[in-house]
Amino acid sequence: MPALFLALFPAASGAAPGVTVQEQIEKSGPTRGELRARFDEGVASYDRGDYARAYEIWLPLAQRDDLAAMRNVALLLRKGRGVERDPERALYFYERAAHGGLVSAQVNAAFMHLAGDGVPQDYKTASFWFHAAAIAGVPAARYNLGVMYEKGLGVENDPARALAWYALAAQVGHEQALQRLMQLVPSLPGPPPPSGADAAPSVTAPPPPPAELDYLDHEAP
Repeated sequence: MPALFLALFPAASGAAPGVTVQEQIEKSGPTRGELRARFDEGVASYDRGDYARAYEIWLPLAQRDDLAAMRNVALLLRKGRGVERDPERALYFYERAAHGGLVSAQVNAAFMHLAGDGVPQDYKTASFWFHAAAIAGVPAARYNLGVMYEKGLGVENDPARALAWYALAAQVGHEQALQRLMQLVPSLPGPPPPSGADAAPSVTAPPPPPAELDYLDHEAP
């Protein structure tokens, strides 16, 4: 019986020492090139409007921790394209990709929390993801973080930080941030007047109108 067992399972005796079962499974799976080709096939399906096929292709890749595939699956679930709309599951995939460092997914997760898009509105978590994307240089994330600091949405009210984020957003061409700076800076207190009874009083502009959030979420995969 032992000889028969060895004959039926020769790989067990010939396995390389120190190689785990998981490593053997990974080596037997598709190559990076094959996975990339599958992802691109999903993109082509999406571009044709065949969202169901795109979802069918991307979901297994997302389950293999492909960050871009996670984000694209989330988009389809969020919008109900090719699959039943499921915002909670969409947010799950967005945040998995966001935790993996995918900046576009960080932005998408932030917007879902900000707007309460099929999930409870959560300014605190929105500010967390906007901060991550703002550090990475996303203009809309920098601007919205400025608005949140100015209004105290999910973060402490902090006009100085608001101005700093507006300035950073304006530097990379965010029009609303530039307009906000033009509104805020004249309204800041000026320097104290010189001493003397006839000194002119310090004058500031009237307060600017309330800041508006930028809800333009870039969704393309």
